[in-house]
Amino acid sequence: MQKSDALQAMWREYKRTSSVTLRNQIVEAYLPLVDYLSERIAERLPRCVGVDEVRSAGVLGLMDAVEGFDLERGIKFETYCSVRVRGSILDELRSRDWVPRLVRSRAQKFALAVRRLQGTLGRKPTPPEVMSDLGLKAEEYEELQRDLARLAIYSLSQTDDNDEDGHGGARSSTLVDRRHPDPVDMLQKREATGVILRDVDEKERQILALYYFECLTMKEIGRRLSLSESRVCQIHGEVIQRLRDALASKSEELSS
Repeated sequence: MQKSDALQAMWREYKRTSSVTLRNQIVEAYLPLVDYLSERIAERLPRCVGVDEVRSAGVLGLMDAVEGFDLERGIKFETYCSVRVRGSILDELRSRDWVPRLVRSRAQKFALAVRRLQGTLGRKPTPPEVMSDLGLKAEEYEELQRDLARLAIYSLSQTDDNDEDGHGGARSSTLVDRRHPDPVDMLQKREATGVILRDVDEKERQILALYYFECLTMKEIGRRLSLSESRVCQIHGEVIQRLRDALASKSEELSS
């Protein structure tokens, strides 16, 4: 991070001129803070969620924080920024989650109860013991088990540590080899591709291809396209939001 006096001068000049160049320089100065928060959050996520995905959402939060920060309020930007970056990351993670937050909360309470009882009893607790600890009736416990089953969805790229031969291959390797493509699936892909190609320009298409197909990081894409990392993150966020809106609109048309 740059020296405090130089950074403060940069802040004052940016707020006076709204220079995009200065904004990007300020964003880059605080990227280490995004790295730190992203790594802390990623430690508690499934292995199928990469730290680069978390970091991308954090960079967008940092850019919003830079634009919205008020120098006159007399608070440290690091404090203000940390809240915005963390909120941006959590919002992105929640938008990808197929399970309601209430189900997640109930699952966490169930897991805590099981661990607590296991420590006390010295063995795996029985369903009646868990029901008693959580104050649940039989039908409520059954509903909870159905909710927990909804969480048992795995990434196909994740390795299976319980593989019989001990090699721990990817779960996708156990899928059935379908020799003939599903025509419905092909039609849906063609329609989705049409939506994407219609609304995405060449630079956006390059960024999507490098990120999702060549698995480059935002920093590597920036070097490849002669753009700053913050600019790549901004373009990526804007095109993803636009595509989501387009697909949501398409879904509404099909359902009506």
